[in-house]
Amino acid sequence: MNPTSRHTSVGLPAILSPLLFGLHATIATTHYIDPATTAMVTQIVAGVVISVGVAIGLFWRRIALFFQNARIKRTQRSIEKQTRSER
Repeated sequence: MNPTSRHTSVGLPAILSPLLFGLHATIATTHYIDPATTAMVTQIVAGVVISVGVAIGLFWRRIALFFQNARIKRTQRSIEKQTRSER
């Protein structure tokens, strides 16, 4: 480069700063969440969690028996394989 030239380069931050500021201003003004909406979403999530808990509580014995029967069947299969291999 010629030391006498007065050419200065504009850095990337100088170019991106106005763009990022404009993006931030757009997001801040268009993505407003109303407090009533937040309360409604909170109630929906709480309702789903409570409903799932009640369903699990009502069907807990069936769920436990399902997994217990699966474990018993798995144990029976392994015993049958061992007895076949010993013959």
